[in-house]
Amino acid sequence: MSFLLYLLCLLFALLIVGNLSTFFFQDYFIFRPEKLEEHHRYTFLHPFEEFWVSSVQGGRINGLWFKTEQQTSKGVILYFHGNMGSLKRWGHVYYHLLDKGYDLIICDYRGFGKSKGKRTEQNMMQDALAVYAFAERHYPAQDIVLFGRSLGSAFACFLAEKKVCRMLILETPFSSMADLFHAFFPFLPPVFRFKYEFDNKARLKNVQVPVHLFHGTKDLVVPYGVAEKLKPLLKAGDSFTTLEGGRHQDLLFFDAYNEKLKSLLAESC
Repeated sequence: MSFLLYLLCLLFALLIVGNLSTFFFQDYFIFRPEKLEEHHRYTFLHPFEEFWVSSVQGGRINGLWFKTEQQTSKGVILYFHGNMGSLKRWGHVYYHLLDKGYDLIICDYRGFGKSKGKRTEQNMMQDALAVYAFAERHYPAQDIVLFGRSLGSAFACFLAEKKVCRMLILETPFSSMADLFHAFFPFLPPVFRFKYEFDNKARLKNVQVPVHLFHGTKDLVVPYGVAEKLKPLLKAGDSFTTLEGGRHQDLLFFDAYNEKLKSLLAESC
């Protein structure tokens, strides 16, 4: 009897600690922002425009708009970045995207960089809609390419399910926060609540436009198996590009990644 009581107490303690991690403290595990003063001046070698969009519950979202040097733009890549840093760092993705002939719009999430507002999953999704609306004021919806990297895959998937776009590109995505949590803690039962669910599996099955995923086999942040759960949801014509030996931060250095990305964006016009 004492052993059974001990076991029940242990399970109850695991349930409490698990829910603290997945609900009350989940912000601290997911988001690693760099905060910037509102008067901070970005410095990039390529010309850009800084913009702001207003969102729900006092949200004020800061973004950057880069334009290709090619004579005619093919459209715009609406880019959602990962869970660390700010636009001070992420703005530099223009280096490998503008040469594809597209303009680039990229924003910071609430609490990142200069962006403000109370952070909840619903609020962040509304922010994504607000940034999409900004892009749609300047480009036809069918000329918008949604690109989500890591955490950003949640917002790109959300928009691809709800809005018109040319295609959806996901780099190092995850299937859901629950799947990612249990990939690291497979011995825990699936009984925890998640403040941020970011359920890409549920959304991807409703996406009608072409979908293209990139993931490395040695990703220690989002294990390959977590991204692989998205494979069954892909349609004819979609793709899942596996980068052997690729990690979470280095896919850009793989020829297969660059060649595939260049091909996708060249063919999408």
